[in-house]
Amino acid sequence: GEDKKGVIVSKVRPKECPICGSKEIEQDADVLDTWFSSWLWPFATFYWPRSGGDDLDFYYPTDALVTAQEIIFFWVARMIMAGLEFTGKIPFKDVYIHGTVRDDTGTKMSKSLGNIIDPLEIIDNFGADALRFSIIMITATGQDVFLSPKKFEIGRNFANKVWNATRFILTIIGEEVNADLCVFAKNGKLRIVDQWILSRFYSALKEVAESLNKYKFNEAASRFYEFFWHEFCDWYIEFSKLHSEEKSTKIILYKVLEKSLRVLHPFMPYITEELWQNLPHDKGPIMVSPWPHLQKQFISKDLDKDMEGFIELITSIRNIRSEWNIDQKAEIDAIISVAKTKEESSLKEMEPYIKKLCRLKTLTIAKKAEKPKHAAYAASSIAEVYIPLEGIIDFEKEKQRLSKKKDDILRRLDAVNRKLTDNNFLKKAPKDIIEQSRESKRELEGILARLEKNL
Repeated sequence: GEDKKGVIVSKVRPKECPICGSKEIEQDADVLDTWFSSWLWPFATFYWPRSGGDDLDFYYPTDALVTAQEIIFFWVARMIMAGLEFTGKIPFKDVYIHGTVRDDTGTKMSKSLGNIIDPLEIIDNFGADALRFSIIMITATGQDVFLSPKKFEIGRNFANKVWNATRFILTIIGEEVNADLCVFAKNGKLRIVDQWILSRFYSALKEVAESLNKYKFNEAASRFYEFFWHEFCDWYIEFSKLHSEEKSTKIILYKVLEKSLRVLHPFMPYITEELWQNLPHDKGPIMVSPWPHLQKQFISKDLDKDMEGFIELITSIRNIRSEWNIDQKAEIDAIISVAKTKEESSLKEMEPYIKKLCRLKTLTIAKKAEKPKHAAYAASSIAEVYIPLEGIIDFEKEKQRLSKKKDDILRRLDAVNRKLTDNNFLKKAPKDIIEQSRESKRELEGILARLEKNL
């Protein structure tokens, strides 16, 4: 009756009011179901059809929609249908479909299961930028994300690296950094390592932009992570320490750093803004700074290849030190044997860096140099290296150490081989565990070959 007005919610159409039994009931004419109201969302948010106007004209159609795969038909397809029906335009041109967030056992994260990771806790423990960067880096397009708190260490470690590298560079550069890079590069005589880091930065910038245009966010993040940590910090900053007082070095350090912060800003907005405010410039906030302009003239594949060879050479000498247990503080001698005159002259330019980074007392670079007696040997793509060991190590003691290590490797190799010949293991074990065992076998065989060669 009139005095008993109320709301009835029911899955099926009721025949009578459950409260008073009246059959005088009607469905509210002004209610949209969830998905019906959702499909109007792209234009209804601009007060269509009452107003629309400037906002609707400016913002509709939008550019990209980001959503999950389970509502492609419920929502995405319906928005397109409604857009065409009521405005004559498709509401967006790209649809980015992300995966489901799962825990590290593969179970879908949900509050009811209690297996969720609270982002606020992650922010407290690791930082907001670490959370953002880690998720971007481990999420491949359209694939599910397997999350555990440990995964956020990637982003935290990288944020620390960016912070520490910036603070270090700020102690070196002072105020002598206001120079136009193109003009400076033309006028200044850049060292080979300076030219190389500019080539690597612009190569990375090009690949990051290409990945972002294809919505491959994880590839973009991984590529710049690789550049900043392994090329800029591990190598260029170490090279630059040999001539950090030179104006040209300060300019290159500053320019690569400030451009890198701009590239990283969309991935890590807080730390990059904080560091940007500490740089010696009078530009506004990083958030409104332009994306670095691609300078293709700095990219040189030949130079990259040469430097790759030099880095491989330095790494091989460091590996010899490690393999032969040579004291880190001990200065050693090295002989580099090259095949061509061109390689000899380019290695001469890199000589100070090789000596410094490998802790060498003397370095001899010669064409087809002879191998001295009792010398460790390594080969890289551009040269062969000999490290005389006499007087550096105790041969008898070293023989015992290597023999002991060989016995240990043989034991581990035997255990892996037993696994990989066990049909039961091959039938029941997950594919990734089997592949892990095969990888382990390959690795152990490599170590064993090197040990036998050294023995």
